[in-house]
Amino acid sequence: MLTFMGLILRENDRGETSKSVTVLTAERGVIDIFVRGGRKSTKNASSTQLFAYSKLCVEEKKNAKDQSMFFLNSSESEKLFYNIRLDPKKTALASYFSELLMYIRTEESGCDEIMRLTLNTLYFLDKGNRDNELLKSIFEFRLLCEAGLRPALLGCSVCMAYEADIMHFNLSTGVLECDKCCYNPDSIYDIELDRTMLYIVRFIALTEYERLFAFKISERYQKKLTAFTERFVRYNLKGKFPSLDFYRLL
Repeated sequence: MLTFMGLILRENDRGETSKSVTVLTAERGVIDIFVRGGRKSTKNASSTQLFAYSKLCVEEKKNAKDQSMFFLNSSESEKLFYNIRLDPKKTALASYFSELLMYIRTEESGCDEIMRLTLNTLYFLDKGNRDNELLKSIFEFRLLCEAGLRPALLGCSVCMAYEADIMHFNLSTGVLECDKCCYNPDSIYDIELDRTMLYIVRFIALTEYERLFAFKISERYQKKLTAFTERFVRYNLKGKFPSLDFYRLL
C-alpha cells in the first residue's frame, strides 16, 4: 500500500458507479487512480473532487504491459480550495492549469517543485488577493521552466551583455540576444524585451518560491507578459487548451 499527497486535476466516469481521478503527486508526477464506487459512495467524495488536495492511500498493481495501475483504498482531504469552485472564472483558470499539468504529464519522477508551484498558485487564486492574469502568467512560465524548458536568460548569447534597452528572446532557440547582436530580429520567433520585461521574465523563471508571488506589475506590462507567456506555451506545447478559451469568454 502506498500513500501520496495528491491534487485532483480531473474526474472521469468509469462504468455506472465508479470513477477515476487524474492526480498530481510529488513522488510520481501525474497518475490516474481508480475509485471503486466513486460516483455513488460518499466515503471519498470530498477528497477526490476536482481541485481537492488530499492524502490518498492506494494499492499499486501491474497490468499485462507491466504498467502501474493505482486503486484507491482510502483518502482524507487536506485542502479543498472551496472559493475557486464558487467563481466560474477562477474555476476555468484552475482547469486550464490542470490541462497544462496533464499535457506535460511528468511521470515516475520527482515533481516537488511543480507541486509547490501549483499549490501556491491555487492558494492565491482561492484567497483572491492576487491578480488572476498575473497568477496565470507566473504559472504558465514557471511550470514550463520546472518541466525542463527553462530558457537561457542570463545574458546575450553572443556578447554576454547582461541587459540592454532592447533584448531579443528567440522562441526556437530559447536564448537572448542584445539588439546589436541579434541575427534576425524580424524572425517570427523573435520577442522584444525591454529592461522591465526582461526583469519580470527573469524573476519568474529564476527567483525562489518565497518571493515568486510577492510582486505586482502595471496593466501595460501585464498585457505584455500575458502575450509572452502564452506564446511560450503555444510554441513549446503546441496543444489546444479549451479551458483557456472558456476563461477568456468569461
